[in-house]
Amino acid sequence: MTAPVVLDGRPLQPGFKAHAQRGIGRYAKNLLTALLELLDPARVRFLVQANLPDPELPVAIPRIRAPFFPPIIPVGKKLISYHLFTPLALKPAWRAGQVVHFLSHLDAPSRVGPRTILTVHDLIAQRLQGLYQGSRTSARFRLERWLETRCLFGAAKIIAVSQCTKDDVCQLYGLDPGLITVIPEAADPGLRPEDDPARRAEILARHGLDPREPFYLYLGGIDQRKGLDTLLTALKALEEQGRPHTLALAGRIEGDRQYPLLLKSIEAHGLKEAVRLLGYVSDAELPTLFGAATAFVFPSLYEGFGLPPLEAFACGAPVVAVGASAVPEVVGDAGILVPPGDSVALAEALGAIHDLPELAAELKDKGRKRAALFSWPRAARETLAIYREVGGEP
Repeated sequence: MTAPVVLDGRPLQPGFKAHAQRGIGRYAKNLLTALLELLDPARVRFLVQANLPDPELPVAIPRIRAPFFPPIIPVGKKLISYHLFTPLALKPAWRAGQVVHFLSHLDAPSRVGPRTILTVHDLIAQRLQGLYQGSRTSARFRLERWLETRCLFGAAKIIAVSQCTKDDVCQLYGLDPGLITVIPEAADPGLRPEDDPARRAEILARHGLDPREPFYLYLGGIDQRKGLDTLLTALKALEEQGRPHTLALAGRIEGDRQYPLLLKSIEAHGLKEAVRLLGYVSDAELPTLFGAATAFVFPSLYEGFGLPPLEAFACGAPVVAVGASAVPEVVGDAGILVPPGDSVALAEALGAIHDLPELAAELKDKGRKRAALFSWPRAARETLAIYREVGGEP
């Protein structure tokens, strides 16, 4: 591609909406790394937020620095910065007809210029409004959601990470399906099974897990849509059947407002001794935990894509997940899918993997093959084709 391209590098900046440690940050890191293998770095610019540290990138790329409203302003500084200062910083690029790609529509200003591409990861806040309004006023909640989605109507092209997300965009906002291209994510290329027994024992011990005792692994958030109550009920049922398992919950969850409720739920289910709260787990440790688990369990009721099951596949873990939203697109027939909220079916699936080694081995093999169907080089090639289409290049 010969025309200049502006890529939003803010999801990689520490402190920008906590993206760096979440799914959007993983998407940004892996997609940008793969894109830079295809694009001439001299024709690329990165949008960054001026008051934050620069993102770490494999090559030196010129920056477009978007100012951030001074912290002395007590309210509204984020809205002003994102929806006024960011478009002002991008105005020269838009005037020059350059392609601008926001790696999440949530980070785009409400009004975007021509040749703007948006990636939509999910519309969960719109699909499940009752769960996400919380203590905020209804007026503020509606304003924030309106500002977040107004950009969709000005986009030259939208990339959805799943067919489910594409359908949500079309159904909720009446957009032309031809405007939207599905380009799936992939697991991090560095994720692969851990084969060193000594390292496995060391990492498990570090997290308070006994290598001789079976455990199920969950990785992710703890808000209500994640289905953890259903998982705890299933775990209790297995215990009552004489098939006790430890449940390892991994993720930076201590600061979540749902954390006290999770602790109460664990206690109410009588599972204080059965649940290990691992906290943050580094990328270097993930393959060991995935590979050592009896199964990775993903009871989420709604996902725009569902990356953790794919990561588990890549590391050789059998997967049990809820067959709703985008998750079946990711899991396919390589894992066991259960109905939403069905703790009985969830317990049966988890118990079967523990009881039937041949089933576990079959799922591990299917999972590795499934993970190989998703790749970042392919995602980058398909994204570059969108850039060429929007930029008017053959």
